[in-house]
Amino acid sequence: MASSNTVLCGVCDSQLTTTNADYWCPECDEGLCSQCLKHHNASKSSRNHGVISVDNYKQLPPSIANISQHCSQHDRKFHDYCPQHESLCCPLCIQSNHAACVGIVSLGKIIQTVKTSALLGSLDQNLKDIKLNVDRIVKDRKQNLAEIQKQRQKFHDEIKQVRNKINEHLDSLEQRILQDLYAAEKKIQSQVEDLLGKLAEHTEKLGLLQVNMSAIKEHASDLQAFLGSKMIETEIQTHEKFMQSLFDDGSLQKIDINCKIDYNVSDVLSTVTSFGLISVESSSPLVVMQTEKDKQAQIRSFHYAPLTTVNDIKLILKREFEFTGVTGCSFSSTGDMFLIDNANKRLLILNEDGKLTSDIPLSNPNPVDVTCIDDKTVAVSFPGSEQIQIINITTKTIKRMIKRTGNCHGICYRGGNLLYCRIGRGIQKVNVSEYCSSTLVKDDILSAWSCVATSKDRVFYTNSSQSTVTCCSLTGENLWEYKGQSFSSPRGIAVDKDSNVYIASYDKNSIIVLSSDGKQAKELLGSYDGISYPHGLAFDVKKEQILVANLDRTKLYGLC
Repeated sequence: MASSNTVLCGVCDSQLTTTNADYWCPECDEGLCSQCLKHHNASKSSRNHGVISVDNYKQLPPSIANISQHCSQHDRKFHDYCPQHESLCCPLCIQSNHAACVGIVSLGKIIQTVKTSALLGSLDQNLKDIKLNVDRIVKDRKQNLAEIQKQRQKFHDEIKQVRNKINEHLDSLEQRILQDLYAAEKKIQSQVEDLLGKLAEHTEKLGLLQVNMSAIKEHASDLQAFLGSKMIETEIQTHEKFMQSLFDDGSLQKIDINCKIDYNVSDVLSTVTSFGLISVESSSPLVVMQTEKDKQAQIRSFHYAPLTTVNDIKLILKREFEFTGVTGCSFSSTGDMFLIDNANKRLLILNEDGKLTSDIPLSNPNPVDVTCIDDKTVAVSFPGSEQIQIINITTKTIKRMIKRTGNCHGICYRGGNLLYCRIGRGIQKVNVSEYCSSTLVKDDILSAWSCVATSKDRVFYTNSSQSTVTCCSLTGENLWEYKGQSFSSPRGIAVDKDSNVYIASYDKNSIIVLSSDGKQAKELLGSYDGISYPHGLAFDVKKEQILVANLDRTKLYGLC
């Protein structure tokens, strides 16, 4: 507020009289009592001043109430306004600083309609828009934080589950080897105890022989001594043979128990240095900020760029390629085309004019799908060998192999991550820089030849055996699923700029388009158009054209 203190009458104060002001004159920049107001209104120089009550003056913010109508540099009243410098001017200001300026106008002319002009209404609407946008951002950030907490709990549970499984497995291995350890000890103990029993028997007999020898020496006749000695000699030979047999049969060898820990277990301590890798990913904001200018721009542009609906979409054949047995395809940002020749196990690269520029043999059998990472790099899926190869198309060499990807089929690239379909697991995500992977969408019944595509803040994938198309968020939340009679055994999938979804229906030899909400479907191409067991699809958003990978012939269509 301007001030809560008492405002004095400036005229009375100049006459050394203290009187509370009832009114305020912004142009005179002083308060007026009721009596002085009469003189103020009667004076020719001030009768047109816009006087307000002191109560209204006190309601003004300080930044507004303290606006001076006099030039601080020349101590003159502002009379004009310079649009070029957006500055108030007194007569001396014009002479010194604005002599060359064009378009200087009278200040009175500008301000006389300011409260009824569109400016205040526009500013008021802008403030409302900003407040609305702030509220949207706050709501969006809170929702994002709630999602982060759910994700943290989800991964926390997954980590604990893995840890528990590892613990259970190691406990089982430990119990098994301990059983083997005690069994080995018991076996050795039994062998030693048997030997000790035999030695005890021989010791007892040897003691008896020693007693007999003493008796012979002291009491036997010469004949008895001779014959007795021969008998004892025979028994001694028996004992000696027994003792020698202990050496000969290994009964007296030193026995040790050894335990060799499996190197795969011991290597865990040195090779596994991390339980996993936590990364923070950013994607396009979900919150939409809107201003009055945006609304007007949308109204103006709507006529020129309406959203394409499925009913409006038609395809026209632009080119046919001689390549057959193609199962996957992709576009680069420059319009080059990549084809997976599954029959001949090679990667074909065509320029935007459709001319074959490169032919790269693939080392592994059964390549299925391809996606462009950048202008020099593509990724190819190999379900048979459970790996994804990242290939440098310039040097025609394998840049990196991502192993143990399971039985992976369809693949696409988005913002540093590869998304791929893994049979019986769902949609997996792997970072191409750090090669850490995670499950984006869990789908235990995901089948072979399923494919995935992404657009804006959505992920779309087909399930060939279930004849479904599913749309989910970038966090894996299911948004909608389409299952109808329009297609059968869907394989390839692609998305246009308006999030309309194109499906390759393998069993029905057709190309279907779904609306962005998954509620409408329309057949665009069929067997009568030469569509024969279509596999892969790729959409070039810039040129609005779609590549159809047929087992018969690959075709390029444009939207019309």
